[in-house]
Amino acid sequence: MRMLAIGLGVVAAMAATASAGVGGSHPWCMIVQDFDGGWACGFDTFEQCQREARPGNTGFCAQNPAYQPPVRPARQAQARKRRHTR
Repeated sequence: MRMLAIGLGVVAAMAATASAGVGGSHPWCMIVQDFDGGWACGFDTFEQCQREARPGNTGFCAQNPAYQPPVRPARQAQARKRRHTR
C-alpha cells in the first residue's frame, strides 16, 4: 500500500512538472524510469502503452497531462419534414 502511494505521488509530481516534450495528441504516455524521466506520449489506448511498458522494460503508463480530446462540431438542428395526412 505504501509503494502504491509513493508511485502515485511520483506520477502526480511528474505530471505537474511534465517537460515541454510531452505532446498533446495522444491520451497515454509511457514514462521511462531512467535519469531523464522521459515521456513517450504516442499511445491511443492504455493497452497499447502496456504492451510497450511490459515487465522487463523500465517504464510505466500514465495519462498524458497535456492531452486535449478533439472537439466535436456541434450538431446542427435538422429541419423536421412535415407529413401531410389526409
